[in-house]
Amino acid sequence: MPGAAETEVTVDRGSPFAQRPVLVFWETTRACLLACRHCRAEAQRDPLPGELSLTEARRLLQQIADFGRPAPVVIFTGGDVLMRPDIFRLLDLAGSLGLRVAVAPSATPLLEEDAFRRFADAGVHSLSLSLDGPEPVHDGVRGVPGTYRAVVRAIRQAHDAGLAVQINTVVMRSTAEHLADVAALLLEEGIRVWEVFYLIATGRALAAEYLAPQEWDDVCRFLLDTTRWGLLVRTVEGPFVRRVHQQSELVAEPAGALYHRLRAHLEGLAGSPIRDVQMTRAGTLDGDGIVFVGYDGTITPGGFLPVPLGNVRTDHLVDVYRSHPLLNEIRARRFVGPCGTCSFRRACGGSRARAFAATGDPLGSDPACAYLPRA
Repeated sequence: MPGAAETEVTVDRGSPFAQRPVLVFWETTRACLLACRHCRAEAQRDPLPGELSLTEARRLLQQIADFGRPAPVVIFTGGDVLMRPDIFRLLDLAGSLGLRVAVAPSATPLLEEDAFRRFADAGVHSLSLSLDGPEPVHDGVRGVPGTYRAVVRAIRQAHDAGLAVQINTVVMRSTAEHLADVAALLLEEGIRVWEVFYLIATGRALAAEYLAPQEWDDVCRFLLDTTRWGLLVRTVEGPFVRRVHQQSELVAEPAGALYHRLRAHLEGLAGSPIRDVQMTRAGTLDGDGIVFVGYDGTITPGGFLPVPLGNVRTDHLVDVYRSHPLLNEIRARRFVGPCGTCSFRRACGGSRARAFAATGDPLGSDPACAYLPRA
């Protein structure tokens, strides 16, 4: 394949994702009509120069198919995917290559009823929408009044079109107290998949919005509890939820005030839980099961870890993912500091993006983890 690394590298065969990622995120554009306070891409209304052309996009999709079977799921993201006029042609191209795709549109006037039908006709596997709290909170985060109502309407329109819906929520100082409200709405609307993003100070996001480590752990405990109501919870840049889960099986750790407030509020809204906690014992990290392709073809370990690894215009994505030294270090869990010696590093590994934002080293330690001082 073109672009193969010329230097010999040691591949970590211990990772189940060494040969292919589970998810490939493609930032189709940085154009968006929203003005989200935490936007990684610092999206704007007009596309930036250098977006992959239709021909280049076709080559990218073929590269993803070259990972073999089972092929990664391709997440078409942005910006807003609907700001690309050729988005439905791109989805058709992905389908013709046998790729499963998901889309992450923004709740703007472009997301009208016809768009859901066209997504369904293109074979979209699932659709994700962002919801960060009650109406004033969500609209404040997204920067445009009326966005909350647009999201609720879009959930129902997507269901009517037969699309599976996932809700994405950002956790930061402004939203953490409202997680129970979001969970209750998901249960009310019949949504079972909740992807919760632990803020990274990159793009427009500010470190002042970070929670304290104990509060991040409280969020983890609460999210684990929400699975008892039947929600399937995934965390983005919050891998220590798996450490919290495993710790809870070993010894009862005291929970903080934020956890108790969230748990009591959810019980008040949704009643008593119905089953035991459900959480996978292992998961992905940036560069280990996940890879990201920017609007201009730049390959990075993840969307919130802006360390360039190559470019699909000149390098083959398969070669970069399998052979890049940084990704092999991540997959081998060769980290610096407490994350490198932590007994939970295989299950957790810490957020590589938050470590990079804090230290400039993608192999550094995650400052959000409450377990680090004792690692």
